[in-house]
Amino acid sequence: MSPTSAAHGGIRSRALLPCLLVGAWLSASGAASAQPSDPVAPFLGTWSGVFTTQDNDYWGAEDLLCFPGCSLELYRNVAALLRDPKNKERRFNELAGPASQAEEKRFAAMLTPVGRLIQAENSPETDPKLHCQPYGFVREVVNPLPLTIERDGKNLLIRYEEWSLLRTIYMDGRPHPQHQTPTLLGHSVGRVENGVLIVETARVTPDWYSDATHAGHSGELKGVERYTVRDNPKRLEVELTVEDPVTLTKPYVITKTWLFTPDVKLLQDSCSEFPGKF
Repeated sequence: MSPTSAAHGGIRSRALLPCLLVGAWLSASGAASAQPSDPVAPFLGTWSGVFTTQDNDYWGAEDLLCFPGCSLELYRNVAALLRDPKNKERRFNELAGPASQAEEKRFAAMLTPVGRLIQAENSPETDPKLHCQPYGFVREVVNPLPLTIERDGKNLLIRYEEWSLLRTIYMDGRPHPQHQTPTLLGHSVGRVENGVLIVETARVTPDWYSDATHAGHSGELKGVERYTVRDNPKRLEVELTVEDPVTLTKPYVITKTWLFTPDVKLLQDSCSEFPGKF
């Protein structure tokens, strides 16, 4: 079932269920878990998004809409519509459709002339993934499949089930290299501040912002991820802020949430059904 095609009446929404409002929605706006003596410990483990845990009662309709990540603006707008008692009897698509269209216009207004040209040249048929080319930085960070965060000495490794990609987050205080060749996921350095894992990424190869926008970014893109662990249920939230002077006139913020799923084992991903499999 496509999350974007489900009816409002058939999906749990914490925006419309008082018990979930108290237990989940309000806790989402609360303080992060207390920072332990080992500041990276809360982030370790395996985390799964709504795409593979749809039966969990935590998720609301806004999460299903944003299963591959979406703009923070869209997420908040849809959640507000669902909270409004006047919309209680309206179907989900009646609310999410116009909100998504408004977000498309808002994003288009953020594009530079070069950004608009790149978007116009892209189409579902030219999406690199159809040619078995893994996602670039932005799409991989908020992809639908589970991920695992683990230690690598002083640094962190993120293992993504999507495309079976591996990413190093350098936590040892090093700066970005000045002359490193750009790569798919770029060069990432991180730190923990007040319980938030902050990851700064640069030196990425050009790719798409999302399947929905069809817009692409340049190699000048820089990203800042802010990961927060919250409880009841234990979950990992990210706000990814991207800046690209070539394609964007201002920063673009994307959000995604995963549940803590310690029993989940990542699968080996492949695209054997596509040409050029790896």
